[in-house]
Amino acid sequence: MLLEGSMLSHLVFLLLIHVANAIVLRSSGRWILDASTGQRVKLRCANWAGHQEASIPEGLQHQPVANIAQWLSTNRFNCVRLTFSIDMALNPNQRVSDSFTAAASAAGVSTSSMQNIYTQAVSKNSWLSSATTRGTFARVIQELEARNVMVILDNHVSRASWCCGTSDGNGWWASASGYNAGNSRFFDTNNWLSGLRSMASFAQSHPNVIGISLRNELRATGSQDGNGHADWYNFVTQGARAVREGNSNLLVVVGGVNYALDLSFIYNKMLDRNVFGDKLVWEFHNYQWSGIGSTCASHQKMMGDRAGYLLVQNKTYTGPLFLSEFGWAQNNPSAAENAYVSCLVQYMENNDAEWAYWALQGSYYVREGRVNFDETFGLLNSDWSGWRNSSFPRTLGRMFDLTQGP
Repeated sequence: MLLEGSMLSHLVFLLLIHVANAIVLRSSGRWILDASTGQRVKLRCANWAGHQEASIPEGLQHQPVANIAQWLSTNRFNCVRLTFSIDMALNPNQRVSDSFTAAASAAGVSTSSMQNIYTQAVSKNSWLSSATTRGTFARVIQELEARNVMVILDNHVSRASWCCGTSDGNGWWASASGYNAGNSRFFDTNNWLSGLRSMASFAQSHPNVIGISLRNELRATGSQDGNGHADWYNFVTQGARAVREGNSNLLVVVGGVNYALDLSFIYNKMLDRNVFGDKLVWEFHNYQWSGIGSTCASHQKMMGDRAGYLLVQNKTYTGPLFLSEFGWAQNNPSAAENAYVSCLVQYMENNDAEWAYWALQGSYYVREGRVNFDETFGLLNSDWSGWRNSSFPRTLGRMFDLTQGP
């Protein structure tokens, strides 16, 4: 018993050290600051998907996770927006071997094809043979921590699957008015809150996890969201409380409606800041198809009207603004995409907001019924061995470097 007590004390001591070393950030006006030093922290992130049927971060059949983490650090990314499903959050002890078997049925592909990918992943990451899905997230986060890469956990979906549309059952809270089965059948509100709380508590053991995004690309259909966004205000506030109950150190990242394109309504009605403390961060998305009109000026005006105005200092709504998804084809982009990139980079340079490119992954275990699906927007090539397009940092230009501050 003495040995067991000593071991327990040692584990508690290590946990206390881990918590003491946590990266704690806060919002102050339009900036994200280090809570200890008051210095600005500029987020330069890549999205790493982990929300699909296999319920672990993508790419482990191609590279040891340490290699992927090192690639991010070497190429000046200081954070990852790591996506997860509520399915995974509420079933954290599922063995990875079982998750790949279950993924085959869920994704409509053969069991042998998913088991083949699992075998490849174990050959690159031997620890996977005894790992759980939550344990795999932990290992990925730890490898990022070892290379000074921060993590924002993003609740992408409830049912583990590709996102997004208005028929995947993940788009809008099932408890909200105007229930639509196609858009909401998997978005159980209580499960969502429990999943957020669980992941926030999980983050206590990982000092480089700096925040949680409440939900990716909220989207209403039919008669949903027809009440002045009352359901949005209600459930976003509940989600923030759940995160704060699980871990009050975390930034709480809040997106608007219409696929995270629209936060314009905050101008006239602000959320209750008391719920968030100094942890509120706004997020929005932007792609080539997100623009209104045919000119760069009209696209930039749309971004300003729907989200960019939140950066104006000393307003009730002022807060850091995180462009948590943007992207384009990394091989042979179209003329429209090239024009979009130039326009977006100019806007982001002028506003120095936080950002996360979609996506890191060069491929998926399975996506939309296809195994080893190639991600043409991926920074990494299809076998995750290096840049798909090495000119990417030059394309973003000063978005990598700008670090204004208060």
